[in-house]
Amino acid sequence: MTASSPADHGPDSPWESCVVPLVVFLAAGMLEPTPSNGGLAGLLGIPYTAYPFIYAARLVATVIAIGWAWRPIRAWVGHTTWWPIALGGLLMVPWVVLAAVQREAGWAPDAVERSAFDPFAHFATAAGAWGFLLVRGLGLVIVVPLVEELFLRGFLMRYVIDERFWTVPFGKLTLASATACLVYAAATHPAEAVAALGWFAVMSGVAAATRRPIDVILAHAATNLALGIYVVATGSWWLL
Repeated sequence: MTASSPADHGPDSPWESCVVPLVVFLAAGMLEPTPSNGGLAGLLGIPYTAYPFIYAARLVATVIAIGWAWRPIRAWVGHTTWWPIALGGLLMVPWVVLAAVQREAGWAPDAVERSAFDPFAHFATAAGAWGFLLVRGLGLVIVVPLVEELFLRGFLMRYVIDERFWTVPFGKLTLASATACLVYAAATHPAEAVAALGWFAVMSGVAAATRRPIDVILAHAATNLALGIYVVATGSWWLL
């Protein structure tokens, strides 16, 4: 299953490149403990204090999946321009505002709980806390944007157009692909669904405008970087 034009349509081995890394990331994420000890981690007796180790293992597993398909991914993503990165950084502001509005209004499902792990409250030394923040930052700014955008724009939004998704040009926007994006946004970010719907819609516009995977990946990374800086500066760990 090789695209007729990899630069436009997708990498060689499209399933391994666009789907497997996110599946690994989400599956490993089911083991992450939360403050209330809910979910699968709670059932397995994984304590909240184990979060740094579980997250690090999740990151390693995902990086291995990315590495498995890295050569075709690298050849496909293209070269970015400056404006998607700037736009991504600016979009952190409405994300935080709308997420806070939803939280204050009580619109988040009770069953939804982020890890909200504050390393400064759980590590005995500042060095340990900052060391974990480095690992967390690698996941937030590099791994998550890559695997999520490869899956959402590289696979899902094209799969709803044609099951042979590698034949659909990247960035092609139809009612079906736009709807798939919004469903994904709300389903994967229920506690920030209002912010996610707007943010993911804008990113779909970026993909349609530039037709380059690297633009949405780096715009996503810019939003996450700005969000991470905001969280550390304000102690708003509930956003992570």
